[in-house]
Amino acid sequence: MENRKHYLDNLRTFAVLMLFAQHSFMLFNNWGETWYIHSTDLLLPSILKNINSFWMMPLLFTIAGISSRYALERRGPGGYAKERVKKLLVPLVFGVLLIVPVQSYIAGTFRNGHAGYFDSFTRLTDLRGYDGAFTVGQLWFLLYLFVIAMVSLPLLQLHQTKLKARLNSGKGTLVEKLPFAVLIVLGLLPLAGRLIFDISGISPLEYLAYFLLGYFFLTNDNVMAKLEKHRFVLLGFFVIAAGSFTYLFNTPVRDDSWLLQPVIGEVILFIIAMLVQLTSWLAALALLGLARHYLDFRGKVSDYLSKSSFGVYMFHQSWIVIAGYFIIKTVGNPWAQLPLVILSVIILTYLTYEIVRRIPGVRWLFGLKK
Repeated sequence: MENRKHYLDNLRTFAVLMLFAQHSFMLFNNWGETWYIHSTDLLLPSILKNINSFWMMPLLFTIAGISSRYALERRGPGGYAKERVKKLLVPLVFGVLLIVPVQSYIAGTFRNGHAGYFDSFTRLTDLRGYDGAFTVGQLWFLLYLFVIAMVSLPLLQLHQTKLKARLNSGKGTLVEKLPFAVLIVLGLLPLAGRLIFDISGISPLEYLAYFLLGYFFLTNDNVMAKLEKHRFVLLGFFVIAAGSFTYLFNTPVRDDSWLLQPVIGEVILFIIAMLVQLTSWLAALALLGLARHYLDFRGKVSDYLSKSSFGVYMFHQSWIVIAGYFIIKTVGNPWAQLPLVILSVIILTYLTYEIVRRIPGVRWLFGLKK
């Protein structure tokens, strides 16, 4: 498509590729979360995992909101809904049935020494599945995105109708006149969603806010031009804030009695939560500005990586759990385990993608293009 914004495709690809490292780091996290399997606590992978967590999912949901604006304009409400079913719901269902159970199986085997492959369908805990129970695994993103797209569709359609009427009458949009400071403050909306409701630590309302922020505000060329102009300022603030929080999170608190004060502790924790939230939003804005300036291109490599990114998201985590399980058992040094896991998972994931995309019926089940 001539007017396609290639920087969004390339930025989405970048975020998905980072998942190879992001989820491999979970095998070595030092905050007591055993994940599906666990090796040894390592500080550096834990720090990198925390820094990536500031921006990765907020960015993906924000890009999804931006892309939905263009998809809805191109396909209309009916076509948009049909496409969401085909690209999100169908792969979600068959992914949960055919891809994810191996993660729960290995988690049960890792902890208990034995497990039944179908145990994950008969036991329910907190939906994460780290203990071998039922989980949607990494496909929670598809689940949330499908629900968010369907729930918000009437609002998106109403906005589209009103926007057309406004433009036809010769009036400009209100968003293009939005002060930059207000755009930054709007990044607190996901925090409100998280405080209202979450499931196993993942809030659908938080990611609904990112989706709507992308749809309503970041599809405006004037707003995006501002992000491009201030890309290094935004990046600088993110680096300083993320570095500071990462240092604090990894530094033992000598005296935390002030947190137990009925009012003072709650106020300080809320302020910290606000600052952490703004850090995530600044990261998303900075990356969008940088991508608009440096990643608005296409070529054979970028086209392939963009086309395969959905398959990478579908398959990568199961291969991390499988490869990690055997590598941890056979390789003693954790610093040798980490690169071996990442390298083997990249190879296995792309090999799986290349096989699956060539089988017509199976390709459709997992939402892949030929």
